[in-house]
Amino acid sequence: MKIEKKLPKYKLQPLRIPSGWEISYNSLTELDPALLNKDERKKWLNLTGDLLQIKNIKKNILLDVGWYPEADPEGVYGLDVVEDFNWKNPVTSFETNQKGELIEKVEFLLWQLS
Repeated sequence: MKIEKKLPKYKLQPLRIPSGWEISYNSLTELDPALLNKDERKKWLNLTGDLLQIKNIKKNILLDVGWYPEADPEGVYGLDVVEDFNWKNPVTSFETNQKGELIEKVEFLLWQLS
């Protein structure tokens, strides 16, 4: 039996990831919330709390990205870097509603923490 998968509606966001990092999950797409109308409900559903998680196993560091509140046009990207699964005391946190700022911050942190 052959299972056919459809390509996702939106392409994954290209990222420059240095060696030493492993993707836990990735649903961060090229969809830019700044270009969406507030009434495009189906598109907003792509912005969830679980967009991207990248881990550095040697250093026991996680970089986690989500949209909060989920699917809300008034929301923001939230980025946390945690060490040793200490979610209560992140190494750093960052919020923005700008896709470009988020990508720049993700790539900068991955490089700095490598």
